[in-house]
Amino acid sequence: MLGGFIVDRDGSPVQAREWRLRKARTLVKLLALAPDQRMHRDVLLETLWPGRAPAPATNNLHQALHMARRALAGDGPHAGLLELHDDVVALRAGEPVDVDVTHFERLAEAARSGGDPADLRAAVAAYAGDLLPEDRFEEWAVQRRDELRELLGEVLVDLAARTDRPGEALAALQRALAMNPRHEGAVRGLMRHLAAAGRGPEALARYERLRDDLRTDYGSDPDPETRRLYRNLLTGRSDGDQRTVPRHNLVPALTSFVGREREIADVHRLLTQGGLLTLTGVGGAGKTRLAEEAARRLLGDQPDGVWFADLARVGDPRLVAGAVAAALGLDPAAGPDPLRTLTGRLARARLLLILDNCEHLLAACAELAAAIRRACPGVTLLATSREPLHAPGEVTFRVPSLEVPGPGDLGAEMPPSMRLFLDRAHDVRPEFALDEGNAAAVAEICRRLDGMPLAIELAAARMSHLEAVEIAERLHEALTLLGRRGPLTRHATLRATLEWSHALLDADEQILLRRLAVFAGGFSLPSAERVCAGGPLPRDEILDCLGRLADKSLVQIERSGDRSRYRLLETIRQLARERLAEAGEADLFDAAHCRHFLQLALDSDPDRASGIVAERPQALDVEHDNLRAALGWALRHDPGQALLLGVSLWRFWLARGHFVEGADWLERVLAVAPETSPERAPALFALAILEARRGCSDRLPHLGDAALAAAERSGPPDAVARARLMRGVLLAGVGELDEVERVAQDALTSGGDPPVTATAHWLAALAALFREDVPAAGRRFGACLRQLRLADPAAAPFLPVVTYCLPLVPAGDSVVPVFEESWLLGRRVGAVQGHAYALSALGYVRRLAGDLPGALETVGRAAGEFARIDDAAGLAHALNHLGCAERDARRFDEAARHLREALRLRERLGDRRGENLTLANLGLLSAAAGDPGEGRRLTWTALDRSEAVDDGPGAGGALLNLAVVEMFAGARDSARILAEQAAESFEPQGYLRLVAWTRLLAAELARDDGDKQALGRHGRAAERLFRRLGCRIGLVRAGELPL
Repeated sequence: MLGGFIVDRDGSPVQAREWRLRKARTLVKLLALAPDQRMHRDVLLETLWPGRAPAPATNNLHQALHMARRALAGDGPHAGLLELHDDVVALRAGEPVDVDVTHFERLAEAARSGGDPADLRAAVAAYAGDLLPEDRFEEWAVQRRDELRELLGEVLVDLAARTDRPGEALAALQRALAMNPRHEGAVRGLMRHLAAAGRGPEALARYERLRDDLRTDYGSDPDPETRRLYRNLLTGRSDGDQRTVPRHNLVPALTSFVGREREIADVHRLLTQGGLLTLTGVGGAGKTRLAEEAARRLLGDQPDGVWFADLARVGDPRLVAGAVAAALGLDPAAGPDPLRTLTGRLARARLLLILDNCEHLLAACAELAAAIRRACPGVTLLATSREPLHAPGEVTFRVPSLEVPGPGDLGAEMPPSMRLFLDRAHDVRPEFALDEGNAAAVAEICRRLDGMPLAIELAAARMSHLEAVEIAERLHEALTLLGRRGPLTRHATLRATLEWSHALLDADEQILLRRLAVFAGGFSLPSAERVCAGGPLPRDEILDCLGRLADKSLVQIERSGDRSRYRLLETIRQLARERLAEAGEADLFDAAHCRHFLQLALDSDPDRASGIVAERPQALDVEHDNLRAALGWALRHDPGQALLLGVSLWRFWLARGHFVEGADWLERVLAVAPETSPERAPALFALAILEARRGCSDRLPHLGDAALAAAERSGPPDAVARARLMRGVLLAGVGELDEVERVAQDALTSGGDPPVTATAHWLAALAALFREDVPAAGRRFGACLRQLRLADPAAAPFLPVVTYCLPLVPAGDSVVPVFEESWLLGRRVGAVQGHAYALSALGYVRRLAGDLPGALETVGRAAGEFARIDDAAGLAHALNHLGCAERDARRFDEAARHLREALRLRERLGDRRGENLTLANLGLLSAAAGDPGEGRRLTWTALDRSEAVDDGPGAGGALLNLAVVEMFAGARDSARILAEQAAESFEPQGYLRLVAWTRLLAAELARDDGDKQALGRHGRAAERLFRRLGCRIGLVRAGELPL
């Protein structure tokens, strides 16, 4: 498996001809790599024959099993080989088959744990090469191959650190860096090696190269340990005494940790016994703080750190995996299976992961924990919940109360509960001291609160204006109100404490606290002022009242940049929510919350701007939880507002890569919203664009028809005209170019104001460009530019931005398709920005005509216009286009400068898809300039990132670009495989022109390889599509193939 697929049968390799079926070989490979060498039948069917109906797929599986048994057994008995039992296929019943992958992993893990150089050398020697290089593009092999390479890199770095042979250390580090030039552990090792050899300037230069690479490619710096080593080498200090600081996201404790030494020891002991420990107990028992402190003391034992995921704000079980990914610093975009993506990322990690506040997401957290335990053996899970997760293998530990003094027991040693009270009382009243006059009262408070940490902290917060005796008296009265006799349960104790704390508030504080319960995930001061004011609580008193609640520990303050945000602890929010309902204010203030965040969404919606349209999704990032809560409330109580909110948020979801979540919200609001709403047509168009980004183009015609019908039912004439044209845009994406031209001509014949006629010419020009009709496209774009100059520059946005995403570019002796830009950007702009976009589109026409100087001049003018009006998104688009045109003109330095500036702008805007496309274009540039290795790295990064957010067209485009990178490198065999994969990726998405050109590229590469069968298959498919679309250049090229 390592270095290639070889099966040893009785001392001799199984010959290739013995397999008969390629799927039989693949079946054995899958089982050899599977846990316990077993896989469920359904998983095999989906992997080997995706999308195939169950009956024929099952027949195929039985045939593959039969052929694989014959190959493995030869003339010997088949018994025990590849048996299918209870829907599970086992490679061999009884004892497992020896697999070199498993052998290497076992040696590597043992060597890394023991640290013996001899063992590390043995592990390195066991790595005979990359996993299954012949399957380097198979999805099921890619992740495992990368994991094994990563593990080898770690072994090499460990060997370099442990060996006493400088030459061996250097060779190990160089090999690790050859596999991953940005492996920071290897870079640090090389820096130390160079410094020890007296080559300090080279060590510093190696750091600077790493820093520059990370900043250029990712906008980040090396990690703290690497930066510290650099500083030490720079100043001449030795780093030998510098301890490694593992990575983590634990927030520094703002208050002291009191007691719990025995509990921490118990937690550490239980964590070593199993992979999942859940701390249980009621709210306020101190579960979170105990988990944090126990984890903090394990930082030095976790090679990949300690990570804390707060799930209290996650209301939807489907978002759990994304929230955990975000806590780990991974991309939270969901993708088709966020849990699988997360476990894939953690497969080789060795870390401690804390899942905090799981009680409202038990099933989702149990599923997450089970998946991580199956796929990620190096990850230890520590959960906190009011009840067990009931996950397989879970160990639970009920967090006890703090020890309290017995009646009359005030000995010399103060119990932890009293120490906690005293410590927190000092925070609000530094002069407070325990003495004979107050010790009994403090002891009584701790006893009556049953040693509950949160309750004690809340009671101590009252020391700012009450004496301990007064607190004890009032607490007793509050507990009596519960109406219980006998011992109080912890839950009742905590409730009593919270209710007592609430009762001590002034009337305006009580009002504000209950109204703040409508917020999800925190809030700003302006939001609190706008949502919570009313009646006896005027707006100008909110600030002072909020400050008093914060002083009394009922509101938490979170600093974020130059702004403060606030939030309620979950237990306090729940009590406040009850009080809001009891006051009869729940509907009133939920509605106020929804109105406020609807207005925020409306104000941030680029489609509702006038004049120059700016893209500012950052304004909504911090309020995403509140926007979700507002949408949820509106769905239940005001479907019209829900529809308006969804329509106002789709551009945000698009910019942030939340394609799946955004489409789900729009589907839900459309299901309940009034049929006659004027927002229905925009919502359907928004859903279509999100679906297009996911590669679900089969829905575009239906959604376009539905949107037009909705506009005709409820919209004014100009809205109907825009809907007809927008429907044409959607049809252009699926290749219905005849209908697109008819829509455009009907609009021009009907007449209309300049925005309508400009859009009609724009649509007709795009159809001509997609047909590769250069003269017609040039005329149409010229007419569009003239109409845009006549339009009111202050008008609302009207022009849908579409680009020629698949231009033809020079690659050696060929002209090949590449994926440079989104075809449907999802922007609507006015006359001024539209004029710049039309110039950029005209640049595509001139590139297609072979007029590179004219294209550079036109696109440069577009960039200048975008810069003059300060449209960062438009400027990034134009610079991306300009850099690609300069690459075609072999002006590589200028191309790199413009593409990097485009990347910087898109990173600043948070345009994640734009970042991926620009990264891929930088990859094409590197390959064209003679560095195919860097070209591959950048383009693979773009592919990984596109797949992570379920961006179907982006992933297919990255595969196509990888094929062109391989052509630049002269690796035409790899280029052909990638072109075929790109076509297979585009085909189910329904983007016919993309399929046609990738099929043609695969056909031309097959022709060069002498593969007549593949040439015929791909060439005829391309010709049929080009004929259907009317693509002039494509038809000529297809006609030149010897079919």
